[in-house]
Amino acid sequence: MNVKKRWFIGFLLIISLVAFVGCSNEAEELSDMEIFEKAFMQNLERHSFEFNGEMDLIMEDFSTGNQAVGDMMGMFNNIGMNLEGMINGEDPMNPEVYLSGQINAGGLGLALEMYMLEEQIAVKAPLMAQFLGDQRLADGYLLMNLEDDFYNQEGFEEMDSRDQEELYGMLQQFGEIYMEIVEEEFITNNGETEITINDEKMDVQEFVIYMGKEEIRTVLESIPQVMEEESFRELLLEVVRMSDTEVSVEEAEAEMDQFMEDFDQEKIDEIMEELDRMLDFEESYFSMTLYIDEDYRIVKEEYDVNIVVQEEEEAFNLQILGVMEYWNINGNIDIDAPEFTDENSVPLQELMFAPGF
Repeated sequence: MNVKKRWFIGFLLIISLVAFVGCSNEAEELSDMEIFEKAFMQNLERHSFEFNGEMDLIMEDFSTGNQAVGDMMGMFNNIGMNLEGMINGEDPMNPEVYLSGQINAGGLGLALEMYMLEEQIAVKAPLMAQFLGDQRLADGYLLMNLEDDFYNQEGFEEMDSRDQEELYGMLQQFGEIYMEIVEEEFITNNGETEITINDEKMDVQEFVIYMGKEEIRTVLESIPQVMEEESFRELLLEVVRMSDTEVSVEEAEAEMDQFMEDFDQEKIDEIMEELDRMLDFEESYFSMTLYIDEDYRIVKEEYDVNIVVQEEEEAFNLQILGVMEYWNINGNIDIDAPEFTDENSVPLQELMFAPGF
């Protein structure tokens, strides 16, 4: 991977990861920015909750001569997903997860149920019976033992507790760095409104975070200042090394220094010109609406992302619409998984070593 691209993508990865987390509240009078910051940081402490949500992905092909692009658009257009479930993350390094739902794409519906436990992942998706050639999966679970199926394979090593804690601590750094980048102009407080979550009515504040062309430039212009902070440099270094384990610490640090030396106003203008050439910024944007309760917890998120690529033969419009609702936040979450037996599950190891797999 190109060195400059590697570091720029690493930075954008950090921004992307923290862009989808939320908000908090207090009795004293706070500015909109203070409310957002308190809620955002508090949301990083959300470890257990119940949820439901839906997402739609819509693609419209504007290309004039690229049949391959047109075929891809048709294949992935109008993808819909509905999910519900719960997460028990009191042990952040070994969370338990249950989810069920439906994924629809190209007229094909996929029912899905999944348990993720400390040492096992069990997935029930009847369509797997056709793709994997085992009819037991039509109404049974595909069972993956995390130790036997993954950590004992070449190239996979289980994290020790120290590594796990360091990785979890990166979340806090994400939040602190993100709040240094976010500008007050990105955020609009639409005031109080009433919504219903899990059949319970509640008063919330509605915040909208919007990013278009000018907001993207503001984020890019903040990079040099943020990169001067040692904590951010260490964080970005870790992200890059996780994505490319062949890079030594010395090589990564040298690449970082070179990346920052080249990242001046001229480079920012160059990036914006390239984005302006590729995207129709009149129509392209990212918008997220957060609903914050009286305890400054994010109880609902709405996403609206619209990307219009305008490169002649590869011109297309991609829109992502989504809603997520949360309740029982950091409450008592009890995931009651069934006992997985030879009668109701098929071990992944058995399939892997079956003839013809």
